[in-house]
Amino acid sequence: MDNRIPKVGDAVRIVNEEYHETFGLVTAVHGPGYEFEGHFTPPLINAVYISADPAKRDPYGQQTERLSSLGHFAQTKNMPKAGRYWDFIS
Repeated sequence: MDNRIPKVGDAVRIVNEEYHETFGLVTAVHGPGYEFEGHFTPPLINAVYISADPAKRDPYGQQTERLSSLGHFAQTKNMPKAGRYWDFIS
């Protein structure tokens, strides 16, 4: 069983509401995660990532976007299509 807990500054894989996959950095971790029926679920996180929208560009480069209270991939098991989640890179 993988009981890893993300830390602020960790790189993670992110899938947003539009099912766009990218990589981001953890900016906050909400709690220690939990175990239910023998399966560990990592905690919710906040993350920042580079926008894929070409219109979101300014003199400093491509703008960043943020996601708050982002659930781990394990929390999407009963959804029709997994979207808006984070996962460890490896």
